[in-house]
Amino acid sequence: MRVAAGLVILLVCTLWGCRRSILLKRRCALISGLRLLVEHYSIEIACTAPTLDELARLGQGEFGELLRCCVEEEPDIRQAWSCAVTRLAELPHCGSEEAELMSELGRELGTCPAESQLSLLKLYAARLDMLYQQAEKISEQKGRLYRSGGVLAGLGAAVMLL
Repeated sequence: MRVAAGLVILLVCTLWGCRRSILLKRRCALISGLRLLVEHYSIEIACTAPTLDELARLGQGEFGELLRCCVEEEPDIRQAWSCAVTRLAELPHCGSEEAELMSELGRELGTCPAESQLSLLKLYAARLDMLYQQAEKISEQKGRLYRSGGVLAGLGAAVMLL
């Protein structure tokens, strides 16, 4: 019975470490998706100069899906953007930095001429690039730590139980 309990503890701790590592990788993928969304918005604005409502319907990735859902529920695009940022922040793999960046972008996007919007989007793309590099570095370091720490904690608890 103790051996089975020890194996369960080992498995639970190992899975916890792997889950934490996966969340860090998903955060990197989320930031990369946000960066691609900003780049897509830049291309759309440069080519067709759409309204913010039209941009919201063209959004891709995780945030784009959230924004489209919120646009269906909220009549005002600013409220819909705010709703999408709130939902984004609730995701377990979303950090406060990327949610804050998207919130700031939503407040500023569509308030100036197309040329200024392109400059604004370049600024946010650069900020997202820096955030991605930080998240990737953290994912590599802490991901390995979480995986090995989970296994070691499980082994230690299992040995103490036996």
